[in-house]
Amino acid sequence: MGSDIVLATTALAKHYGRVRAVDGIDLEVRRGEVYGFLGRNGAGKTTTIRMLLGLIRPSAGSVQVFGRPIGGDQEWLRRVGFLVESATAYASLTVTENLDLQRRLTGAPRQRVADVIEQLGLAPYAGRRAGRLSLGNKQRLSLARALLHSPQLLILDEPANALDPAGIVEVRELLRSLADQGVTVFMSSHILAEVAHLADRIGIVDAGVLVEEAPREVLAARARAYVQDSFTAGEREEALLTADLERYFLARTNPEASR
Repeated sequence: MGSDIVLATTALAKHYGRVRAVDGIDLEVRRGEVYGFLGRNGAGKTTTIRMLLGLIRPSAGSVQVFGRPIGGDQEWLRRVGFLVESATAYASLTVTENLDLQRRLTGAPRQRVADVIEQLGLAPYAGRRAGRLSLGNKQRLSLARALLHSPQLLILDEPANALDPAGIVEVRELLRSLADQGVTVFMSSHILAEVAHLADRIGIVDAGVLVEEAPREVLAARARAYVQDSFTAGEREEALLTADLERYFLARTNPEASR
């Protein structure tokens, strides 16, 4: 495995009886890359992520992180930030208290609490109990916890879940900035637009199988050709309208984010 490969799987599989939730996935994710893992609900995205993090044992295949197989030595986890399935926090603790507890667990500097609160737009809610946050702000808090210890690898399951359009743009810009600084991002999503705006490379998973993988520009060209050949004029117009409405919403609610 090359020295720039941060995350890799070989023939990774997870079977539950006769159900092949993940069926022989080969992946390589490079340093500083944003990899979009795209698939429908139930395609095997979360199961794959849980195996990447060592939360469940594969039925077959292997996972390597930073060039070493995951297993008994958990030191590699200190270099990884993650968000799996849904936002979680201690409901009775405030945003700041949740982050300070996470800071102690990870050994992050005290200043990082204030830093991630600012990065994720949580300053107005810093003193609010997590149980009283909106779903979107709970998601921001979970992302802040993942970023707190300045990880070299981020593994994020549906990071834009519950965020409004402006929040999606803010998180997108934050992740892009981190990748430009050398942080590797592996993110799953079932939302094509989210992945298309951010990922350098996209893998499409269906029924546990990686059916296609290519740089974003290559898949975008294939998608445009498919739309041109397969969509009616009305369907093409509707797709453009949806994109225009998203841009207009962002311009009306946060002019800086829409640029």
